[in-house]
This record gives sequence, C-alpha cells and structure tokens, in this order.
Amino acid sequence: MAGSYSRINYSLRPAKAVERKIICDSLRCLSPFGELTTYRYVGFGSTYFSDFILFHKSLHIEDMISIEKDKDAKKRFDFNKPFGCIKIKYGDSYEVLPTIEWNKKSIVWLDYDSPLETSILDDIDTLTSKLVSGSVLIVTVSAEPDRPPAEGLSQDGIDKFREDKLHKRLPNEKIPIDVKPIDLTGQKLAHLYQRIINNQLQQSVSIFNSARSENQKLNCKQIFDFRYADGSRMLTVGWLFFEKSDYNLTKECKFSNKFNTIEDNPYEIKVPNLTLKEIRYLDSQMPTDDCNTVERICIPLKDVKSYAELYKYFPAFAEMIM
Repeated sequence: MAGSYSRINYSLRPAKAVERKIICDSLRCLSPFGELTTYRYVGFGSTYFSDFILFHKSLHIEDMISIEKDKDAKKRFDFNKPFGCIKIKYGDSYEVLPTIEWNKKSIVWLDYDSPLETSILDDIDTLTSKLVSGSVLIVTVSAEPDRPPAEGLSQDGIDKFREDKLHKRLPNEKIPIDVKPIDLTGQKLAHLYQRIINNQLQQSVSIFNSARSENQKLNCKQIFDFRYADGSRMLTVGWLFFEKSDYNLTKECKFSNKFNTIEDNPYEIKVPNLTLKEIRYLDSQMPTDDCNTVERICIPLKDVKSYAELYKYFPAFAEMIM
C-alpha cells in the first residue's frame, strides 16, 4: 500500500513547516559537541524530502540517510531525491536502523505518520544502545483519537473501541495502569503517548547503562515537546543523548526554553490564518514583547500573539504561474 505521501503534501502543512524550522534553528545549539557539518542526519524523506532539503541547506549536513518503507515506489523516491549526498535505504525502520553504522554523532528524526505502536518503541530501544554522545533523537507520532467506523455508538462503546485499539497496538506492560477513557481523547492522548515513550526511553537507558562505566553512562535531556494539528493531531518529542563525561557540554548548548522544552509543559504550535497583506503588515511591527501595542486594525489579538511567537518560522506559501 502506498504511503501517506501519496495523499498528503507534507511540504505544504503550515504547522509542520513551522515545527521543522524551529527544530532546524534549535539544532544549532549542538555546536559545543562539534560542527553540525560533522553530523549525520537520518529521517524519513518521503517523496518531498522537506527536512533533508532544510537541514542540508541550513545546517550544511552532507551525510544523510532516508529510510523508505514503500519498496514498490523506489523509482519515485530515487527520482525525487534532491541531493546526491542522500542515501536511501529501503525497508521498515525496525529493519534498517540496526544495519546502520552508528559511529558518529547523529540527528535522527523518526517522523511516523501512524499512532504509537510496539515497533516504534522497538526503534527507540534500538537507537538508545547505538547513538553516540552528542546525538539527538526526535520522534513524531499521530495523536489523533481513534474514530469508530460505525456511527451511533454509545460513549461506553466508543471508550471500549479506543481501549481495544490501544491494546492491539501496544503490549499491556507498556500501557500505564492508571489509564482512563478520557486519556484516549483530544489532547490527552498526546500526553499519554509521551508518557509511554518516556517510560520506554528510561527503561532502555537503564538497561544500556548497566554494562557501562560511570563516565560512559548515557543520559538524555528532553529538548523538544511539540503538539500541533494540520488536520490530525500530532506529537513530537526529542532528546539530546550524552555521556556523563560530556555533561558540561550539554550546559554550553543552551537549548532555549522559549518553546517550553521542559517535561510536562508542551508547546502547542498554533499557526494563525493570515492573508499575505496581513503578514506583511505585522512583519513591519516585529519583533515585539507586547502584542497589545501592535496596530492590528482588523486582525484578532489572538492571531497577533500567535504570529509574534512564530513569525521567524512562518511558512511562505504562494501560488506561482509558470
């Protein structure tokens, strides 16, 4: 079955575009661990390769690997590959990740379009034992609540449907025992997924550290926690991996907490719908620390506040007639 790239143009999703730019900008904080040009980037390029284009042009990373599970579309992926420095490896991520040599600092973005499931936790476990100090792991999953195929179900029926779906995707031991039906709805589902992912990460790190010396013990610091919706609700979390001996380097990185990169305080990416004329008008008054002083004419204040936070990363989409 063709991947979601055949249904969705991932290069045109505004909240995703903002997230991509924020992550790219934030990754520059890794400089204490070495030049970004020495890093490898591993991701899921799809046919658009949007993150690969951005990271190559902005961060000058040239060692790049794209994992593509749709083996039947090899010709299409090869045709759309934007740069010669991108290597495409075909197969599911759980098949490909163990075959990569993890002998250099890496930025890995496992950008899934599916809900959280066992194979994703397995990928996290695999990478925990392989990423070298100074590496970054980012995980994106769909956090859209499951919708019953049939209408007219009672609330109890909907709750049971969602609970069954969760247990079908994840083993019982991975699901917190205090999960309630409300945790499978709305924005709470993203929080539940984050808990499960963090539990897996901590468990994998603990097991990995049991065989390492004190200075080589692995630590992970959360640096990203984003929620957004371009139609479907999505969750993105990311961590910096470092050995204990490199702790001082992590302090030098100075990852900004502007976007609430601390646990239990996610940043909701809300992209306001503005016309090009409104964007140009607001740009002439940016940056600002007080949106109440902005001359906004007919633009709602809530949109001004959202734009003021994100204007540096705001996507510029326009139709061009060739």
